[in-house]
Amino acid sequence: MDKDVIFQESSGTGWVILNRPRALNALSLQMVTDIYNKLKEWSENESIALVCIKSQIEKAFCSGGDIRSICEMAKINKSSTFFKEYFSTEYKMDLLVHEYPKPILAFMDGVVMGGGVGLSIGAKFRIMTERTKWAMPEMNIGFFPDVGASYFLNQMPGKIGTYLALTAKVLTTGDILYTNAANYYLMSSDLYKVEDYIRSFSWRKGTVEEPLTSFLESICMKQEQVSFSIDEKRINQHFQYKSMEEIIESLDEAIEKGDKWAEETRSLLLQKSPTSLKVTLELIQRGIEYTLEESFETDVILAQNFLHTNDFHEGVRAVLVDKDHSPKWNPDSLNNVSNEYVNSFFYFE
Repeated sequence: MDKDVIFQESSGTGWVILNRPRALNALSLQMVTDIYNKLKEWSENESIALVCIKSQIEKAFCSGGDIRSICEMAKINKSSTFFKEYFSTEYKMDLLVHEYPKPILAFMDGVVMGGGVGLSIGAKFRIMTERTKWAMPEMNIGFFPDVGASYFLNQMPGKIGTYLALTAKVLTTGDILYTNAANYYLMSSDLYKVEDYIRSFSWRKGTVEEPLTSFLESICMKQEQVSFSIDEKRINQHFQYKSMEEIIESLDEAIEKGDKWAEETRSLLLQKSPTSLKVTLELIQRGIEYTLEESFETDVILAQNFLHTNDFHEGVRAVLVDKDHSPKWNPDSLNNVSNEYVNSFFYFE
């Protein structure tokens, strides 16, 4: 039976190969545990100078966490330590990628969402292709953007991070580069050149970044060559506010003037769980002051609290199980989500 993650060591490079095609490489507890342990081992291994993370399939780098399994476990045993173990291990893995003492290269081909973002966003070299679809889609299931999103979304230009957190909008091509979710753009048909180049050398610690950077810059498209469509001006105008009610009011005013973008954005927001919207906006605002470590620490608390809400289980049912995409949120309006309820998500007893 094939393993869900394949590890290889070759000429100074450690390869993490995601190999769970039927689940689009959704990360199980076993996968995040194995990846974390192997990354720790390689960080202390003098013979490993570079780490590469890639997928065995074309369709996806990693579609996220294995949310269906997590939800099933929650139904079986609400007091289980499984949830904390899963999220704390996943977040430790992601933090390790950010702080890794050696260069990490992520081949972000295909779907890169949620947990896939967490696994790649901290890498030194992040290569996307024309097939890359990047998103933090947790809002669609009554959850919140985790994996350190309150830190890295706040690094994006203007209020784009807030917009992406609340709408779960999918980014492609130049928009991914513009937000720095990836830093290299290469056609998928040319990815083999990068792997061939890496495998053609015996890499040694401290000698990787300069030649690898030069090589990637020689074959990848420059940012100015790639068009982007994200409307930063409109995003900054409407997502500058501190409350969801003010954001919606701002969009309403634009809709009255015939702004179709505002109309589509408002519709997108109001499909989400009102609880998720308010908690996520509060998280992003708090995240402005967070260190990376504080962002992950907060994620552990929020994840455990969300797992016990009706909206999380209803969102998983509607999107991942029954797939009717008609969740019944409770509370069902922003007005019914109090500030006290929002603040309670940031504490766990």
